[in-house]
Amino acid sequence: MKKCLFLCLVLFGGASFAQKGPRESYQPTVPIVIDADPSEWNTEWLLDQDGKFLYNVGNDESNLYFRVKVTDDITQQKIAFFGLILKLDVNGKKKGRLGLKYPIAKDPKQLKKEQEPWPQDPTERIAAKKRILDEVEILELIGLAKDNIVSSRLGLMNGIEALITVAADGAYLYEAKIPFKAFRIDKASVPVLGVSFETGKFDIGRNPPAAPAGGQAGRNFGGSYGQYNPNAVPAYMWVAVKLN
Repeated sequence: MKKCLFLCLVLFGGASFAQKGPRESYQPTVPIVIDADPSEWNTEWLLDQDGKFLYNVGNDESNLYFRVKVTDDITQQKIAFFGLILKLDVNGKKKGRLGLKYPIAKDPKQLKKEQEPWPQDPTERIAAKKRILDEVEILELIGLAKDNIVSSRLGLMNGIEALITVAADGAYLYEAKIPFKAFRIDKASVPVLGVSFETGKFDIGRNPPAAPAGGQAGRNFGGSYGQYNPNAVPAYMWVAVKLN
């Protein structure tokens, strides 16, 4: 038991673990730039209840800010291939109807080309992760219209920004800025905001199982002929945030 606790402290050093009740929103001490370099955040990372996401939520008078760090390979796969959804609930609940989907899921035809196993060499592994995110420029806005609004990441005109990249150690770093006015949120009437992040998942109905390339398991999205497929279960986190 002591060894397990020590290992957790080593893996998540500098992170604050989950707590009951709303989290206090971080107030930026310097302007936050959406460049996937989280160094402007002068605060500790928070760790979600399942240990998949390191994250922070902040705000000033005009904007909400988000940063996420993911080190787990399987969770990274789900983000890169099946997308990541950020949802907001102005009542502080888990039923967010406003939000942002970025990255979006890759086309099933692209997935069929991605059956190669992850490289074992650390340098090649990081290069492969970067390649997968090279073309992540499309996003969807959720809740502003009957259907999701599809846009290029750089083509948005309402102040929303989002970016994801691969750090030198192979971790995924995600940052986003959402102006309150972009989703018509009255900050003064939202003392506690519900925030959730959820990855997409492998849809077996749209993507029938395929045999692994070269006989290796790798990123076999279709599963191994009836065996449990971790890509079919989304990674999810939710937190209530007390705005400042």
